[in-house]
Amino acid sequence: MQTSSPQPLKSETKLSVIIPVYNQEKRVGVSLARIKRVLGSTLQAYEIVVVNDGSTDKTLDVLQEEQEKDPSIHIVSYPVNRGKGYAVREGVMRSKGSTVIFTDGDLDVSPEVIKDYIDELGSFDLVVASKRHPLSRVKAPQSRKFLSRAFSLVVRLLVGIKLKDTQAGLKAGNGDALRLIFSVMQVRRYAFDVELFVIADLLQLRIKEMPIEIELDRRFKVRDIARMFVDVSGIAYRHRVRHWYANQSKGLK
Repeated sequence: MQTSSPQPLKSETKLSVIIPVYNQEKRVGVSLARIKRVLGSTLQAYEIVVVNDGSTDKTLDVLQEEQEKDPSIHIVSYPVNRGKGYAVREGVMRSKGSTVIFTDGDLDVSPEVIKDYIDELGSFDLVVASKRHPLSRVKAPQSRKFLSRAFSLVVRLLVGIKLKDTQAGLKAGNGDALRLIFSVMQVRRYAFDVELFVIADLLQLRIKEMPIEIELDRRFKVRDIARMFVDVSGIAYRHRVRHWYANQSKGLK
């Protein structure tokens, strides 16, 4: 694994934002600029942990240029793509903030709502975006909406999670709690969110779903759907058959 030299980090850092990226050389600079504008308005000391998940383009070069201009940016990089769940875990485990937020690198969910999420963390342990919230506005192909609902149903049946949407790309939480949760997580790819919520439920964390406005033009790939089903099946086995998460959670309390 290749990791950039750590930049000095103020001990009073209150906010860590984790951004996994893969082959985003043309977009990541703009995404960082948008996020920094929002974070600057919170008036809190912050760090941005960008995880380069084995990009094969010039994403890492762009990130290094951004880091030279702004020491609040920290880079975690490794040469082989390992999946979003792995990337987010690497970022969370290196974070220092009392509040940790992770969001998709393409900013499908606007970073402008981050301030609202921080406010809600005064009453909740986790605050998460939800496409199924009654106030959410979602534009997406009908096939994607159908598969999203079907996935949510499978999750509820196999795992027992009551949340209406586990997969939206913006989540915020208590930093210490998230670092504990990610320390025992196993899933490396898209269904890592499901595993997160299984452990959070066992720890009896307070979770709030928030509405979002989002436009999704990408369609699911059959391969990704199959991988998510395999991941959820594995989570269900560890949760309901082996009670592995319950045993691990006892050590986290």
